Amino acid sequence: MRYVLNLVVVVLVWGNSGVVHALDSGSRESLRGMFGLGLVIEEVSPDASSDGLSQEAIRSAVEQALRSKGIRLLTERTRSGSSPYLYVSVNTLKEELGLYAYSVTVDLKQFVGLLSMKNKKTWGTTWSTSVIGMVRQENLNQIITDAIEPLIKDFTEDFLAVNPR
Repeated sequence: MRYVLNLVVVVLVWGNSGVVHALDSGSRESLRGMFGLGLVIEEVSPDASSDGLSQEAIRSAVEQALRSKGIRLLTERTRSGSSPYLYVSVNTLKEELGLYAYSVTVDLKQFVGLLSMKNKKTWGTTWSTSVIGMVRQENLNQIITDAIEPLIKDFTEDFLAVNPR
């Protein structure tokens, strides 16, 4: 366990523990013309769930952030099978010392065409951002305010830059 914790610390120090922004202007441009999007929140690990981080709390924070910026969320009833959706994933690793290492990824998934095969479409990630970090067990819900909300803010800024309200 100590080796894993040391490895996580090295990755945090060596890597960028800040937000990794979408890499190019094409990512932002891929959001143009969207009238709304679905939302998929991955389930959290059983450890994180038992320590207080819930899928419902994550969903609530993301929905509130998107709606507060005027971004329309599609429901199962209003979303077609090919509508884009925002995918939020929180992965955690609990350590013996009462710490959690985490990674949060926010991806926008869209139905995209393949250049190599005419008329063939598949799901692809057209916008993505992520962050890694560590938090004490008793502060596990800080992942929402310290990691998820800033990533969603980055998404809303890019979305609104190409889809002004």
